[in-house]
This record gives sequence, C-alpha cells and structure tokens, in this order.
Amino acid sequence: MRLLLILFLSFFIAQIAEAQTIPDEIKRSFDELKPIKLDVDGDRRLDTIQPRTYALIDECAKGKPIKFEAIKHWIAFDLTLATGRRIPSFFKYQYGNGVADYWVYAFVLWGDINRDGKTDLVFYSGDDTSDETITLVNKGTRFIVHSKKHTEGGF
Repeated sequence: MRLLLILFLSFFIAQIAEAQTIPDEIKRSFDELKPIKLDVDGDRRLDTIQPRTYALIDECAKGKPIKFEAIKHWIAFDLTLATGRRIPSFFKYQYGNGVADYWVYAFVLWGDINRDGKTDLVFYSGDDTSDETITLVNKGTRFIVHSKKHTEGGF
C-alpha cells in the first residue's frame, strides 16, 4: 500500500512539473490578442479562447495625478465551446503594472490533472527574469486555480 501511494505521488508530481515546461513556439505577446484554438472540453472539436487586455487604476483620487505604478495591466479570457456555450472571463490575470509587465503568455491543455474526466489547462506568463505557471482545473462550468508556481530566471 505504501509503495502504491509513493508511486502515485511520484507520477502526480512528475505530471505537474512537466506541465510547467511551456514550448517557446506557443508563447505569444500580450499585444497578440488573436483567438486561441484548443479542444478544452475533450469533444475533438476546437473551442475558442478569446484574450482581451485592460487596465485598472489603484488609488485614483479626485483632483490628484495618477501614479504610473498605480496602473495595473490585466488580461482576461472568454471561452466559447464548439457547441456555442460561452464562459465569459473564465480566467483573469494581472500581468504587470505601469512600471513592468510580463512579456509573453500561453495556454496549454494538460489532460486531466485531478482525474475527474475533464481536460485541465496550464497558463504561463513570463519575461527574461521570471515567470509564473498556473494550473487551472476544469469544473465543467468554470475553471479554478489548482496551483501556482513562480520562478526566477524566466525563459
């Protein structure tokens, strides 16, 4: 029993570690907002993830100038399944502020991380000094963050 548990944990940890290796050819700039085509629901038809960026301003007080570092840069993703079902803003991510932004991002299908029969996703964001990898678990009508990993050194 103990050996079986150790084997299972080793396999699970290896899957998470491998999920966090994102090939350069699928990374895209935050300025590139073309739809991402992936089979998110496992029906062998391509679904569409539509990225969109926006900015929010913290500490905006009437009559006071806006501080450059108070501007937060965000990207949100809307999912439209091949069936026509839409999940707006299924994932939002702050990729920077007025001072510094991550340069690239990517979405990757990563099979069934939690073994519930649904395809899960990995989101990557990074630059030349650091990166972040977020595992998103598919709950059918939404995705929830399963894990986050931040590393220094970037790509």
